[in-house]
Amino acid sequence: MTAGQQLYLDTLSMGIADGTINARAHFNGSDPNRIYLRSRINVEDVNIEKMMLKLDYLGQDYVINKNIMGNLSGQVTSYVQVHPDLTPMMDQTEATLDLEIINGTLVNFAPMQAMSSYFKDKNLNKVRFDTLRNTLTFKKGTLFIPDMNINSSLGFMEIAGTQAMNMQMEYYLRIPLKMVTQIGFHMLFGKKQEEVDPDQVDAIEYRDKNKRIRFMNLKVEGTPDAYKVSLGKAKKTI
Repeated sequence: MTAGQQLYLDTLSMGIADGTINARAHFNGSDPNRIYLRSRINVEDVNIEKMMLKLDYLGQDYVINKNIMGNLSGQVTSYVQVHPDLTPMMDQTEATLDLEIINGTLVNFAPMQAMSSYFKDKNLNKVRFDTLRNTLTFKKGTLFIPDMNINSSLGFMEIAGTQAMNMQMEYYLRIPLKMVTQIGFHMLFGKKQEEVDPDQVDAIEYRDKNKRIRFMNLKVEGTPDAYKVSLGKAKKTI
């Protein structure tokens, strides 16, 4: 700790939430109007559900682990500007998250709930998955999610998109056609499934020529309270 209100953390290691966290950081409090923290955090096998993390975005508090459960490992590098009480200012925060989550569950995850009308025979409030691996970026209150594969209780799917702290979302999902119910198929195409030739529908494509799995590309945009689900091309990069 220096007289100029600088704090350097060379090494921190602790056991928490059934796992371990190691960190290095630099806290700069020399300017009361721009107090910030730069850090690099390594996480190994931490139980997300036991990590009660609360963040601030434009005066509102958000609990960031209420929509996902599982064991987390990976590295997070970040720049976080904070209020004088050390509450993070999410609109002034940037981070890169290279993460892996195993034995996880998506709980009340907005993109899944938005598709509840299309998958009435599935429980979309809790979607279990085996492993998620991805490198996410967070900037100005928005999380950017590149393409990632999910082997879940709903079946295999691919997802990419953005999720803002103000709840505005834009997700691109690529799902096997067999997951869509007759009701969902009629809502999307205005026809019964047997009345549509999937080879003539632009939003349906093959994942693997050997496996002959047909996919449907969906776009979910809006907020959890006001959203739109539509057919669309898969978004390959974010």
